[in-house]
Amino acid sequence: MAILATGQPNLEAGQSQSLHYDDFPPLNSCSKLKIGTPRLPIVPSLPNERECKIGLLRNRHVLIGLELQEDFINVMAKNIYYLLAKDGYLYTMKPLIYDAKFKVEEETTLTMAWISFPDLKPTFFVKESIFSLATAVGKPIHLDMATINKTRPSCARVKFQVDLLANFPKFMEMETVNEDTKETKIERVKIHYDRLPRYCLHCKVQGHAEEECRSIHPELHQYVARD
Repeated sequence: MAILATGQPNLEAGQSQSLHYDDFPPLNSCSKLKIGTPRLPIVPSLPNERECKIGLLRNRHVLIGLELQEDFINVMAKNIYYLLAKDGYLYTMKPLIYDAKFKVEEETTLTMAWISFPDLKPTFFVKESIFSLATAVGKPIHLDMATINKTRPSCARVKFQVDLLANFPKFMEMETVNEDTKETKIERVKIHYDRLPRYCLHCKVQGHAEEECRSIHPELHQYVARD
């Protein structure tokens, strides 16, 4: 279990640690259309061959119901998809995580990204240990294949779900306990966030922060000189 101690995330882990995580429930992805509202039926270009439930929500949003965690991960792995509607038009859409707090007038602050632990010893390259570390910053989803197969001992990598408005520590302390001698040892583990998107509280969208917002800072607009 990850807790905060002395301002840093802290994890207590025994040598025989065995944590149990519930299977993911049916998952939803809400895709925001760039422009327009398509006519039903619609055919998405999703990266899964299994059947999914899809329908218009409201205000340029399409709700996609997925039953398997694998499909949810695959859908959220890309930044853009296309919808072929009954009217023959191809609509672009941006996938977003849908939950009970979702607001159609705002883009959610939840996203999925990769997190790496470059200083973690290969002896801790097991799902239970890495998932416990990842809970300090978000909700762990799955490990990458190099971590599972232990073919990249220099770095452990896990995909996780995170709130973009949360704090993102750069280090965490991992306390290991020798269950025979009861001796404890504290190790500092570095946290690296791979291409984490930014969130603008003014526009309520993912992709940029307030200091990059052209609505707040109109001087950031680039004007093209005309001949």
